[in-house]
Amino acid sequence: MTETEFKTSQGQLILQRYPIRTSDNLRAWDAADELLVGFLQDELVLEQIVGKPNSRVLIFDDQFGALTSVLCQAANIAKKHVIIDVMTDSLIAETAITQNLNSNDLQSDFADVGFMDSTSTPEDNYDLVVYKLPKNLAYCSDVMMRLRKCMNADTKIIGAAMVKYLPLTALALLNETLGTTTTSRATKKARLIFSEFNAGLSPENIYPTSYSTEEVNGELISYSNVFSRDGLDMGTRFLLPFIPKTDHWLTIVDLACGNGVVGVVAAQKNPKANLIFCDESKMAVESARESFEACCEGREADFYQMDCLDELEKQSVDMVLCNPPFHQQNSVSNHIAWQMFKQSMECLKSGGTLWVVGNRHLGYDVSIKKIFGNSLVMESNKKFMVIKATKR
Repeated sequence: MTETEFKTSQGQLILQRYPIRTSDNLRAWDAADELLVGFLQDELVLEQIVGKPNSRVLIFDDQFGALTSVLCQAANIAKKHVIIDVMTDSLIAETAITQNLNSNDLQSDFADVGFMDSTSTPEDNYDLVVYKLPKNLAYCSDVMMRLRKCMNADTKIIGAAMVKYLPLTALALLNETLGTTTTSRATKKARLIFSEFNAGLSPENIYPTSYSTEEVNGELISYSNVFSRDGLDMGTRFLLPFIPKTDHWLTIVDLACGNGVVGVVAAQKNPKANLIFCDESKMAVESARESFEACCEGREADFYQMDCLDELEKQSVDMVLCNPPFHQQNSVSNHIAWQMFKQSMECLKSGGTLWVVGNRHLGYDVSIKKIFGNSLVMESNKKFMVIKATKR
C-alpha cells in the first residue's frame, strides 16, 4: 500500500501523487522534501517568516505539494497572512499541489496561494525562496537568474535535492547565478542547499534559444525546460519522414509537442491542415507557439497546456503525432504513454491515424494494438520504431 501520511512537527498531512493510480507504490514526497521541511521547522525559519506581516514566499519546483502544504499549514497555525507563490512548469504538478491543498483543507485567508507562469519574472521581493533542485540544470539556471530580480540580501534561499541529482556542476551553477552556495551533510541520501544572495553578480540568461535543422524550414525556439532544447533528438528525427503529406483539410495534433518540431513539419507538409499543439509543460507550449510563428508565418494554430488530450473533443481530429515521454518527474513509468494512446483513440475520427515513435524496448506497438486493435511497425532500427495505428 502506498504511504500517504506525511508527518511533520506541525502535524500530519495526507499527500498523494497525481494522477492517482491504484498500482502506484511511490510516495508524493522524498527524503529531500523531509529534510527541507524539517530544517524549516526545526531552525524556526517558518516561525520567523510567518511571524512577519504579509510575508512573501516563493516555492519553486514543488513536485506534488509537500513544500506548499507545509507552508500553508504554518500560516494557518500562526493565523498570519502569508503570500505563497508557486512556480512550476508542470500542469500535473500544479494539479497535484492543488488537490493536496484541498484534501488537507489548507487554502484559507491566511495562506494566499497563487501559481506563477514558469516563463515569468516576479516583481516583488520575497522573504523566503525554497525549492527542489530540478534535474534539468538549464531550467534551474534560467529560473534562478529571473528570480534574482525579486531577491535581496535578506532573502533566505534554501533548496534540497537527493544526492544522486546533485552534481558538482549544480553547485557551481548556483554560485554563479545566486551567490556563495554550500550544502549540508547527507541525510537519507539527501542534502540541503544554502545560497547567499550576491547583488554584485550579473549572470547572462541565454533562454529561450533557437536552432535550425535540415528537416525544418525556419528556426525552432526552445525554452529551458524543453526536451532536446539544443537540437533535434534521434527519435523525433526518425519519425519526421513518416509524417503524411496531403492537400486535404485535416486536423493534426502534435501531442507532447516539446518545441513543436513535429507539428511544424506536419504543417509544412500539409498546407491546408489545422494544427493543435499540446503539452503539460508551459515552456513546451510557449516554445511550440514561437516555433510555429517563426516557421509557418501567416498560419494559425491552437496551443494548449493540458494533461495529454484531456480537453479535446471526442472524434474531432484526423491525426495524432507523438514521441511520448516515459517518465514523470524522476520516476520512469509507462502510464503516461498508455494514457496518450487511449485518449488518442478517443479523440480520433473514424479512419484517423496515430503515429508514434518510441524506443524498441518500451513495446509501444503491443500497447497500441491492445487499444486500437491494430498497430503497424512502419520502420525500426536498433533503437527506435515508428508505429502507425488506425481507428476503425
